[in-house]
Amino acid sequence: MNKRKLGIDLGTKTCGFAISDPFNIIATGLENFFFKENDFKSVIEKIREFTKLYNIDIFALGYPLKMSGNKSERTLMVENFKKLLEQNFDIPVILIDERETTKNAEQLMINAGLSRKKRKKHKDKLAAQLILEDYLMRL
Repeated sequence: MNKRKLGIDLGTKTCGFAISDPFNIIATGLENFFFKENDFKSVIEKIREFTKLYNIDIFALGYPLKMSGNKSERTLMVENFKKLLEQNFDIPVILIDERETTKNAEQLMINAGLSRKKRKKHKDKLAAQLILEDYLMRL
């Protein structure tokens, strides 16, 4: 069975997920997962569910740098989450520069005519999809 990639866009209260097709050509948004602020253990449990459903061999984790390339508080949060992923799974974690990703996701949805409420509901999984597409284009 072909291996898939899981795209992850981590926030403090939401996490967007996207999955590749078995041929690693197309990325599809899976879910916006809402959790209590900084409850990253629940995010790990959600990822555990995905690893049972899909044959995942790579985590493509959005890496939020400032536009200057410097790290922010959110960058450090993602670095700590990467360590948590590595402790819980025997699956490589690839950091993907996600500058502009959420903004691009928002613009795509505005262009598609989605209401503010629908954009908020889908923003994170679309950002995860864009992160994963970025990774897949490098394969």
